[in-house]
Amino acid sequence: MVRIVIERHLKEGMKGDLMPLLRELRTVAMHQPGYVTGETLASTEAPSIISVLSTWRSLGNWKAWEKSEQRIKLYKQVEPLLVEKPKVSIYQVMATEEK
Repeated sequence: MVRIVIERHLKEGMKGDLMPLLRELRTVAMHQPGYVTGETLASTEAPSIISVLSTWRSLGNWKAWEKSEQRIKLYKQVEPLLVEKPKVSIYQVMATEEK
């Protein structure tokens, strides 16, 4: 499994515009092959930073969603609300228990 963290820095006063778009992105993502779960996080130190954490069964599943027409269309609506391009970090889920 992989976890994807997308950190977005919003323009001032844009949080109210962003949240419905993030809900729509998640709703569509939930129907994509390999989607497991997701959550939205707001920074306690910088309220203009909103991150989305999602879990996918494989990197291939994430890449397919990332390049999908639906995601690109919604992202084009998110982009004008941001100060800069989002930072996307991809993490491999690792087992921590000993066998």
